[in-house]
Amino acid sequence: MDLLVTVQERGRLHGPNETRRAVRAVLAALCDVLPPPIFQRLAVHLPSPLRMGLRDSGVPVSGCHDFVSRIGDRLLVDDPNAAFLARIILEQLNAVRHGHTPAQFADLAPADLRPLLRASAPAHTPVVRAGRRRPTDLRHRRQAVRR
Repeated sequence: MDLLVTVQERGRLHGPNETRRAVRAVLAALCDVLPPPIFQRLAVHLPSPLRMGLRDSGVPVSGCHDFVSRIGDRLLVDDPNAAFLARIILEQLNAVRHGHTPAQFADLAPADLRPLLRASAPAHTPVVRAGRRRPTDLRHRRQAVRR
């Protein structure tokens, strides 16, 4: 599945423009974490609209809180939402089967940021749909029929 489509679904974003903005915000913050040649190796496999115009701000990231705050500032969201989006996007970037991933370069980041850069998507879990609970034994079935 396409990176942007997956991020939009998992991040509960409203459309492709908002998704693109979120991915670019995480990539811009990641650009401040990794040395430029390493970031270029990571970005070369991304679609060109995502990687265009990304450059190091010149201010190094001091840790995970700083990384998440930069994403929040770019997206105009609070830190918990920025952390959620960062995790979703980094999971998807790490799920790529070809090219380099943020997890491969996590050792170059501050120690408290490494677990976030190594984020991996959880195993697929079935979607539970809301609705009437199905009775599991005969006693509940009889009570459901009486109603």
